[in-house]
Amino acid sequence: MSNQTEDLLVHPHDLEPDPEPDEIPTAILEEDEDQPTKGMTLQTIAFGLGIFLIILLVLLIASGGSINLFKFFQRGDTSNQNTTLNPLLPSSQGGSGIQSSGNGSGGFYGVDGLGTLPNYSVEIAPELLGYWAKNGGETVFGRPISPLPLLEENGRKFQWFERARLELWPEHAGTKYEVQPGRIGIEFTKGLDFPTQEFFVNRPGLQYSEVTQHGLRGAFLDFWQNNGGVDVFGYPISDELQEVLPEDKAFHTVQYFERARFELHPNDANQPVKLGLLGTGLYKQNSQPNIIEPIKPTAVPVTP
Repeated sequence: MSNQTEDLLVHPHDLEPDPEPDEIPTAILEEDEDQPTKGMTLQTIAFGLGIFLIILLVLLIASGGSINLFKFFQRGDTSNQNTTLNPLLPSSQGGSGIQSSGNGSGGFYGVDGLGTLPNYSVEIAPELLGYWAKNGGETVFGRPISPLPLLEENGRKFQWFERARLELWPEHAGTKYEVQPGRIGIEFTKGLDFPTQEFFVNRPGLQYSEVTQHGLRGAFLDFWQNNGGVDVFGYPISDELQEVLPEDKAFHTVQYFERARFELHPNDANQPVKLGLLGTGLYKQNSQPNIIEPIKPTAVPVTP
């Protein structure tokens, strides 16, 4: 009896709690790690969205109120920018180191003060007339010298003018390159090797073309910038030279470009810079360069 009663009694040590385990089971730890703290995911998303909106606001302010996200995030390869002579006229932003103001979108420079075209404009192909008038008219391109209809060679239609050859590029229809001046400066001086200029930093009144390694200055630079720049005349392919011109058999300071020859006529107050009659020379094959042996251009200090 006493033994049975003793077995039914609860000993004090039996009421003590079980001791805590020394380590938490791995399964419990893994279960806890799989459960993120409540609200943490939403806070992370909200924080990231806030950072993005702040960056977007900064970009919007820096861009003056307009931003092209597709262009901003585009990661294009700029190594293929146009850095060589190419029939497709290069942009004035093509990295040449020369900037041009141009007048491609300006008024009709080929018309008179009354806004009418000259009588001989009927001899210009209708496809070329707008470009001719808008980009300098007779002053830049001269009068037409080849009859209509347009000539064609190697699938390219064109018309000769006294100072240029205007070509149709239908593959660029709707752009400013649909009509392009031919590269008659290169064709006229074919075979001539012009010494190049050493690199120098651009400054007011003096600019360097990295594309062709020649410089521009003074009156020639002003005329180039104010009458179409790269789009009309191309890059310079020489520095200033001395040449005897066939019109007056006199020496003149000249400079050749891909699509033109600039001539200095200091005694003509109205037009001290004129464009050479390279179109006439090539079309009629009645002239060729008469250049005094070109020498290495005087080096310009790299920095002002």
